[in-house]
Amino acid sequence: MEVANIRRFAHQHCRFKLRSGKEVFGVVWEVETSEAAGVDGTKRLFFASVRDYERLTSGDSAQVIPIAPSEIVSVESLAS
Repeated sequence: MEVANIRRFAHQHCRFKLRSGKEVFGVVWEVETSEAAGVDGTKRLFFASVRDYERLTSGDSAQVIPIAPSEIVSVESLAS
């Protein structure tokens, strides 16, 4: 799936179907990372469970997983 299609689901509780056939529930978001000082950063996509995402946004530590957009086959928003 293209990043542009995933962006509209960023920071929302969603169901993701992965290329491996697994179905996971959580939140994705994009972060710009810098490779070295003075070099433009690259954008990376990260995934976390809803609980871990809430911890992360409140400043606590959480388990975050980098994910490639190509691993995501489909997305369905579960946010109300």
